[in-house]
Amino acid sequence: MKKMILVILLLIPLCLSQGVQAEEKIVETTGSSDLSRNDAVRQAMRSAVQEAVGTFIHTETEVENFEIKKDKIFSRTQGYVTRYDLLKEWKESDTYNVRIKAEVSLDKIKDDLMAMKILLDSMERPKLMILVEEKYVGMEDMGMRLAETELSNMFTAKGFDLVDRAQIEQIKSMDQSRQALEGNTDAAKQLGLQFGAQYVILGKAVLQDAGEAFAGSGLKSIQGTLQVKVLQTHTGLVLGSAVKNGVAAHISSLTGAAKAMKDAAQKAVDEYLVETVTNSFQDFLNNGVPLKLYITNVKSFKMYKQVAGAVQTLEKMVSSKKDGWNKTGGVLVLDLRFKGISEELADLLDGKRLDKGRLEVVDLAPDRVDCNVVQ
Repeated sequence: MKKMILVILLLIPLCLSQGVQAEEKIVETTGSSDLSRNDAVRQAMRSAVQEAVGTFIHTETEVENFEIKKDKIFSRTQGYVTRYDLLKEWKESDTYNVRIKAEVSLDKIKDDLMAMKILLDSMERPKLMILVEEKYVGMEDMGMRLAETELSNMFTAKGFDLVDRAQIEQIKSMDQSRQALEGNTDAAKQLGLQFGAQYVILGKAVLQDAGEAFAGSGLKSIQGTLQVKVLQTHTGLVLGSAVKNGVAAHISSLTGAAKAMKDAAQKAVDEYLVETVTNSFQDFLNNGVPLKLYITNVKSFKMYKQVAGAVQTLEKMVSSKKDGWNKTGGVLVLDLRFKGISEELADLLDGKRLDKGRLEVVDLAPDRVDCNVVQ
């Protein structure tokens, strides 16, 4: 027994070292104080944290929310700075000055910003659709949708908006839902767009009665396995997948199944899903959301160049590339990267003046905007 304990203790550091490494940001900052050298160091650490927070702070709404709760964030400065080196110190009159190189934990900052809902506000509160297929092995199919319910409750508690339950019931009866759960990403994308979801979480849950937990205990060992993947509906790309497990022992199969699946769902949300969604949206904030722009009545090459130029110079436009145009059809299709949602783009386009005419928005969806050139 002692040998087994010793082996386990020796393996713990190895397992930890092979885990996911914490994300750190190295920052050099200066701090000044009329009080003391230590206070100057604290001010430098505060500046380092503020620069690291800037990694996540992008939109005007987000900045406003951050300003309201800034003191709460900065009260944890020393918890965010994992280590620092003093590079230089000097004194001017009665002012203490220091320059430090600090390692700041982005993971801790991100967790706190998420807890305060600041990141979600910056992301225009993306809506999620959760579809999970549930299977029971060695036990009665209870039809409880345990995984779907647990995932929905956990995301709601974190402040995410979800496609509502009534719509999910409607979606479940659609053939596209079956296709999506079978791995058809185009069907999943179309479902997401149809119901206004920016992300679709697809899952397969298996609950199994593995027999008696301990001989003579009367407790049933219930094992839960949850496989999830995340699809971004604007692009149709699967962002990745993960498998999480949970186990529970209980005299009741239903209670044991609920506990096991709650454990697996908690791991999926905390260790994979939230990070994947927020990282994806962070990329959009930094590099723009992919959108399609369809413009009709572009009847000449000169008009095509004029429209394309006007679109390229719009506020928050990252890039604009021609996907197609011909004079006969007069339809210009542009692939865009835009730092905002389709409705914001529509606001910028509608009434945009050209040399001869203006643009008029005639339709929009989460992944596209349709315009017409009015002469």
